[in-house]
Amino acid sequence: MSLSKIKGMEKKKMLMVFPPLVGIIILLVVSLIFPEPGMIGVTVLLSIMVSVVPYVTWKYFRVKKVNAMEKQLPNFLRDLVDAKKSGLTLTQALKEASQNEYGMLNGDVDKMSKQLSWNMSFDEVMMRFAERNRDSVMIGRTVKMIMEAKRSGGKVISAMETVSSDVSTLIEINQKRRSEMSQHAAVLYLIYFMFLVITIILSKFLVPMTEELGGDDMMLGDGGGQICTTPMQASEEFVCSFFQSFARSLGLGTGEGIYYEGLFLSMVLIQGIFTGLIIGQVRNNSPSAGIKHSMIMAGTGLVLYVLASRYIPIEIM
Repeated sequence: MSLSKIKGMEKKKMLMVFPPLVGIIILLVVSLIFPEPGMIGVTVLLSIMVSVVPYVTWKYFRVKKVNAMEKQLPNFLRDLVDAKKSGLTLTQALKEASQNEYGMLNGDVDKMSKQLSWNMSFDEVMMRFAERNRDSVMIGRTVKMIMEAKRSGGKVISAMETVSSDVSTLIEINQKRRSEMSQHAAVLYLIYFMFLVITIILSKFLVPMTEELGGDDMMLGDGGGQICTTPMQASEEFVCSFFQSFARSLGLGTGEGIYYEGLFLSMVLIQGIFTGLIIGQVRNNSPSAGIKHSMIMAGTGLVLYVLASRYIPIEIM
């Protein structure tokens, strides 16, 4: 196993192990200091974010980097073909190509050139290149086809030209697909912000109604009385306490309606996160690519909801 592969695995394992440990520690400490069920629920949410966000953020930038490398792959292959046609060996062609500009692919091309200067075989250099970028199916298949053509004694130049043409075509298809799917992404954004506006309007009417009416018609428990203040089962008490603590932590009011404030805001955040992931799957065929959209939607939804809850009078709504 190559050193670069080990380093890549170590970084991935660190992001999968240490943030969850920090999240567990936060949960234990807060649970001991504030044993209130609602506070524990909010802390669980915070711990999950601490555990997951570092890895998904790294995954997002990794996917972005791989996509940028794949876009430069046809240029790299064409330069290898041109150098090979000029009479150079594959090793010399690769060293010659390292003098060119390939964007995100520069680091790997320079590394391959240095490995060749250490008398490492061309096959080993290419295999290590594929190992370092095992997240890219396109790079893996390209290296495999070049190696098979070289081992079978076939025309390597012809094989590389074919692979370069196929990769270029595939990239163009993916770009066209992303362009077409951008319209669907815009529709999903529109739907989300319509949902946000409707939720804010509901909160402006429903929250004051719960504060004014209270009573038996608004109860959540089985014992009668006002919502979240009657004798309740453990699960109901946890739900009430969670949403109340969540809303209270953001300063979204007091009284009977604070439960609904926390509930509506949770709906807005969940809708934003998963809509963003869907956009990533639709446009880039990867939920990880939708993390950016999830952050934009959830962040914008949080800010707009809190501002509307605090500063927009009920009469305007």
